[in-house]
Amino acid sequence: MPEYLKILCNIAPLFLLIAIGAMLRQRRVLNAQADQTLLDLYVHLLLPCLILDHTITSDALRQSGNLWWSPLLGFLITTACLMAASVAARLWRFPHGAQTKTFTFVAGIFNYGYIPVPLVAMLFGANALAVLFLFNLGTEVAFWTVGFSAFMGHSFLRDWRRTLTTPVKAVLLGITINLTAHQLGIHLDNTSLDTTLWGWPVKAVLATIQMIGVCSIPLAVLLIGATMADFWGEFQRTRGMGVMGLAIAVRNGICPFGFLLFAWLLPVSLELKEVLVVQAAMPAGILPLVLARHHGGNVSVALQVIFATSAAAIITLPLWIHFGMLWIEARLVY
Repeated sequence: MPEYLKILCNIAPLFLLIAIGAMLRQRRVLNAQADQTLLDLYVHLLLPCLILDHTITSDALRQSGNLWWSPLLGFLITTACLMAASVAARLWRFPHGAQTKTFTFVAGIFNYGYIPVPLVAMLFGANALAVLFLFNLGTEVAFWTVGFSAFMGHSFLRDWRRTLTTPVKAVLLGITINLTAHQLGIHLDNTSLDTTLWGWPVKAVLATIQMIGVCSIPLAVLLIGATMADFWGEFQRTRGMGVMGLAIAVRNGICPFGFLLFAWLLPVSLELKEVLVVQAAMPAGILPLVLARHHGGNVSVALQVIFATSAAAIITLPLWIHFGMLWIEARLVY
């Protein structure tokens, strides 16, 4: 099977899960009252377990280049995307300041968690997924200190404490355990644990973490579909073909090229290049919409950006990943 079709086969189930989530919302099987509980479960248990499962034993996180390049690029590239969206918004000359700020925030922030996590896992394997979590550490810092602070008109460092989320703490904990065990000569793989008397309780804990973490991906994608179904009616009432075209140009066109340029030019590991390729193809994230709604943003602009870039991603996402893999000469793990 050609590489492009392999990528498409991996991406299709994610869009189908989003559609199923929307259908479950419409049939009230997955109701809005359950969203906060499920989201809290995802953020405070399922995702941290997925992160720990892939960071505690990852060989890729023992490479010094990955340890500092990954979060640094996460921060710099996210900041660059926000700047590109800001320039586009100013050139477009929105009539209201809230529209300009909302477009910048929403178009500048890519979906760096829900969709790329399963894609990186399926396309490139466990080591690339561990690097993705470290990359997202830098993205999370940029999200709050650059993106949200600028949207709110705060100082650059006012919102840095918001970055200390449970998933971020899980990344830091996983890396600490990984490096400490490596320095002490302790091997946490199943084969090594089976040969020691103290290995069985550690193996039981790691297996439990793995079982919990596996649940995170389908739940997160279903919640995306349910959330988009909630906003569908409101989106249909908006009028903004020009704004949607601008969003697609920025989020699905200009920014991905910047990601791939970083991947091509910088002397970083193959795992980080693979992460950059997947993140390059992502549409706009949903969290900025929620924040815009609650902090005086223009919801219509936010909806237009999210729905337009998500719809376009059905076509552009596999194309960018295919092109990016050719550019960095990566190969799928299967």
